[in-house]
Amino acid sequence: MVKTLKLLVLGCEHRGRPLENLCRLYHEARALPYPCDSEELHQLAKWCDLIFIGSERNHAYAIADEIWHLLRGRPVISLTENLPIRELRDLYPLSKVSRCSVYPDIRTEKALFLLSLDNTFSHSDAATLKELLQGLGDSLLVGEELLESLRSCIEASQGAIKELLSLLGESSGHDRDLFEYVIGWVLYGTGLATIKGLEPPFQEPKKFSQEVRGLLRRALKDLFSNPLPSKPLNES
Repeated sequence: MVKTLKLLVLGCEHRGRPLENLCRLYHEARALPYPCDSEELHQLAKWCDLIFIGSERNHAYAIADEIWHLLRGRPVISLTENLPIRELRDLYPLSKVSRCSVYPDIRTEKALFLLSLDNTFSHSDAATLKELLQGLGDSLLVGEELLESLRSCIEASQGAIKELLSLLGESSGHDRDLFEYVIGWVLYGTGLATIKGLEPPFQEPKKFSQEVRGLLRRALKDLFSNPLPSKPLNES
């Protein structure tokens, strides 16, 4: 079923970058940047069976104005932040609509896709979408409220990790490239151990001064006490 679907990945240079791998996995998949040639966009919108739209919010309405009428009965999966399903229904009244967030949203082989589906999606549609994304990592179907909560939690966690890595890098007296290479393996091993339920061999960082350790603790405490702000669903 999936192998025969014609897929269009539109404007995923900034959101949903792992979706570009669909063109490698499936012969009938096309990636199109946005902005793009209007005639080519119309032709591919008519051609496709399913479309992923990864545009920024300021382009979302312009895209919908151009192609909403060409996507009758077809799934539209939006990766645009802060564009709730109720707005997607208005933008694509003839289509089945869904929201999607991707982590990590970088050019990588595997990622997690968080999906919130409109009630026009059937069980068969949902199964096809999950099968489609299997080769790109894993997918999780959640309600829209939970999707927003997960996004907020993930953004706070990413901020905490970024702050931690920055402080660790500043405290390292060694070559920065070597530090980044080694810390990448540390993160990989810690994540793998967590997923498999193993006990990571953590040790007290005795080489760090009390001042640096205090900075780390305060940074992490502040970030999780005050998560990164998330725009309200109805904010334009």
